[in-house]
Amino acid sequence: MASEQSDQGLCESAEVPLNLSEHESQLLARVDNALAGGVELRNWWLERDATDSYPNRYEEGFVFNRPEDHSFGFIGTAPLSRGPLRVNGNIQQMFYDAPKTPNSRQATDWVCAQLREFILHYFMRISDYRLPEEVPDRRAREALPFLRPFCQCPKNDPQIEGFGFTQLFYKSAATGEIGRFPPERQKAIVNLLELGEVYDWILLQNPIFNFDLKIAPLGPNGPQFVLPLNEFNYLVISRDFVVDEQHPEPGVLAKYGLGYAFVRNPSPSIFAYGPGQLEPTFEQLNWKIMDDGRIISRFAFVAQEPTGLLNISLDPLQWGWRLADAATFGAAAANLQPLKRMIDMTPMSRLKVDPVFPAVRLLNLLTAGQAGKQLCISRLDIIKGLLFVHFLQHYQMVVGSLQTWRQVRDWLDRESLPEFVITGKSG
Repeated sequence: MASEQSDQGLCESAEVPLNLSEHESQLLARVDNALAGGVELRNWWLERDATDSYPNRYEEGFVFNRPEDHSFGFIGTAPLSRGPLRVNGNIQQMFYDAPKTPNSRQATDWVCAQLREFILHYFMRISDYRLPEEVPDRRAREALPFLRPFCQCPKNDPQIEGFGFTQLFYKSAATGEIGRFPPERQKAIVNLLELGEVYDWILLQNPIFNFDLKIAPLGPNGPQFVLPLNEFNYLVISRDFVVDEQHPEPGVLAKYGLGYAFVRNPSPSIFAYGPGQLEPTFEQLNWKIMDDGRIISRFAFVAQEPTGLLNISLDPLQWGWRLADAATFGAAAANLQPLKRMIDMTPMSRLKVDPVFPAVRLLNLLTAGQAGKQLCISRLDIIKGLLFVHFLQHYQMVVGSLQTWRQVRDWLDRESLPEFVITGKSG
């Protein structure tokens, strides 16, 4: 069932100058090590998954009226070449679809071909989606400026869900040279079957939508501290993470999937753990077609265990720089890089603290551990909470992608595909 659609040559035909910024140069220098670490961690997970031998396993998510959907988390140590690494992760499995076709070999082969094309060619282009929105009212635009903060009219402020992907750079499989994707091709993620043949790897940016960190020190009904994580990850995907298998195990007709390793963002962040700060880490997204025609999705996420949550600088110059950058809407970062490098070289710039984990440890010390035992206020509970948010985001992404999967009758008929599927851009 070879794919009939190919994007081969589309990027190579457009010579895009690199003209790398300092940030991009630092980012690209990290890719190979991040990819190697992600692949090694994935191989460790494959061994654990094959024998179902997950350390410190616990049940994670419950889905009402969908008993076949389940997830669990785990925390353990992975013996990697760099040494033992404390890791945490989660596995989530959910029913995806049961196409309404006759139970015949011809029908199941057709469904396999359709799913293969959808997952390996188009899924990364359509993974982000929007919930229905109220039509904006023109009065929201026409209100007097001093009245707008009080305006209750529907505004055009779309809430995007899911995980989006934008491809930035690639490494040629033939020459080993680094190339930049032209702007018009950045949302049209390449056919993943071209990895290993046309591309050695692809570097992507992964914005995360509606991903908030909530801390409720007085319980779920008390005041909460909500920190919106308007961040993004850098991801590298290679052939190592592409799954294209026929009859991989008893009862399974085919398995298709994709995955990627995370690349740490070289730019400083107030987060010590979370978007942009995960390495070594990998994500694997697989779909299986069962003998009875059901399609099951199963995702795995494994990351280095956090030693801190936030990374707050004690340097007043760093705070001054952040305020200046915010006040100029990013102009300071774009035009005053020499000044920023001087600030980063001061001794105070290296003084950073995490107020969260130490406070939790102190609270447990003062309560003889009862804060963790009875109130779920512990480092372990924070890690579990972060993993659950990760599970929930991927669950929503899968549900959103299902609507697109079902609206296309034939994924192999490129001429009939909606434009947003081809371009990766929806209006």
